[in-house]
Amino acid sequence: MNLRGALDDVYMLAARPVPVAAAGAVDRNLRWVHASEQLDIAPLLRGGELILMEGVNLVGRTDTELRDYVDALAAAGVAGLAVERTDRLPAIPAPLVEHAERVGFPVLQLRHRVPFVQICESVNSQLADSTLRRLQIADRMSRVLSASIEEQPAVDAILAALSRETCSTVTLTTPAGEVIGRAGPAAPPDTDAVFDASVAFGGTVVATLTLAPARDADIYLITAGLERAPEILAIALLSTRPPTTEERLQTRYFSLLTTVGHPPSDLAVQLDAIAARLGLRTTAAYLTLLIEYDDEISTGAMEHLVDASCCRHLGQQVGREYLAVLEFDRWSTMETARAQLFSRLVHVRARTVVVGPGARGRHEIRRCLTEARTTRTLHCGPGAGVVLDARDFAVARLLSGLSDTGAVTTFVDDQIGELLRRDRERRGELFETLLAYVTNWGSKTATARTLGIQRQTLYQRLDRLFAAIGPLPAGSARIPGVMTAVFIEHAARQRRGAPPSSRRGAAAR
Repeated sequence: MNLRGALDDVYMLAARPVPVAAAGAVDRNLRWVHASEQLDIAPLLRGGELILMEGVNLVGRTDTELRDYVDALAAAGVAGLAVERTDRLPAIPAPLVEHAERVGFPVLQLRHRVPFVQICESVNSQLADSTLRRLQIADRMSRVLSASIEEQPAVDAILAALSRETCSTVTLTTPAGEVIGRAGPAAPPDTDAVFDASVAFGGTVVATLTLAPARDADIYLITAGLERAPEILAIALLSTRPPTTEERLQTRYFSLLTTVGHPPSDLAVQLDAIAARLGLRTTAAYLTLLIEYDDEISTGAMEHLVDASCCRHLGQQVGREYLAVLEFDRWSTMETARAQLFSRLVHVRARTVVVGPGARGRHEIRRCLTEARTTRTLHCGPGAGVVLDARDFAVARLLSGLSDTGAVTTFVDDQIGELLRRDRERRGELFETLLAYVTNWGSKTATARTLGIQRQTLYQRLDRLFAAIGPLPAGSARIPGVMTAVFIEHAARQRRGAPPSSRRGAAAR
């Protein structure tokens, strides 16, 4: 059941729920319904819960406390929050709703009083029945597939059994797209839904299993097949199709790219030697991609997406990450493809996507991937489905590597300290305005558009802004210092996850 399905429950309907934030995210999977007024409950949850509350503890909370509550629930993987309207809390606090909308966390208002125990009992009993059926189906799927491995050829027998059980066209392909085996109707079923899972052993992804089910296929059977078949197929492939030399080299290459604590000089030599054997050119331009998943990685979809972005690439699943190295003939080609890549990545169902800054030559690939990984660490903002550009965090990475942070803090305070203090005291938006102003190269029209305000409102803000930091006429020797301070402060806020956050990431959400 997903959150949308829970809203159709008879007792939930009686509560007259209405989405007030992230209405488009109600397709989230639901594992349990739980009632709690605790604001520090997130560490006790497993994820997938719908939290019911009267909201008595939301009354009188600061904006920061309300945002922190939403962030904690989102980080714990909670499916959503439902707050009952009462005389004490006639409406959910606006800061909570606004922040939940910003990070994509579903919030519902219950407009009629219904005992929470009735909602919990009704929805959870449906979930329990569903869980029992899934276990029974998974057990049957394991028995059928395990029996198939004894037949010859084992891979074909497993695919045939999987096709029968799931009413699907089943295809097994190598990471390079070569078809290993196929079973089911020759023509694809009449459906747009396609599911895939990685088949791996020894840490090496050796194949992708794809299921294209018929319209009347049972989703529980599809899920059970995707959960149980990869392990059995891996055993069958190990005896009939062991990893090639290139696959082993690629696995070793990505292992070295992500290793820590290895002597740098020795690491560089090994990486370059393996890169040469893999055919990576010394003078080509490269781009790294890091995709972090909460659920099973769709390797096939990622291979297709990356293939459409470059002339050649290497890709590898490492735990809950998909890493890719994209090769381009020259830097200018990489820049063009890089811009196009972002438009494709916003549709990837992943927790976090990070595009590296780019590498000039194969010897810079590891640095490019390290910069991408550091960017993910620095981005402390809430929410999933974020697409990050490592270039947007260049100053944040520089700042994290500086030893004398006291000098940096003093510098920022000297340049824009008064403006920051006025913002804190009056909850103003002067820093956000100054950041938009300098990133739009002083264009008032573009700044107003970025902030979503009228030009007259912008003029009023600029008057207050320059009253705080002093005049900055064109050509002023102060401009480089003020701009540097602005970008350092922005980088510090990126690290803290405080607004304003990465605009590219915000747009992707």
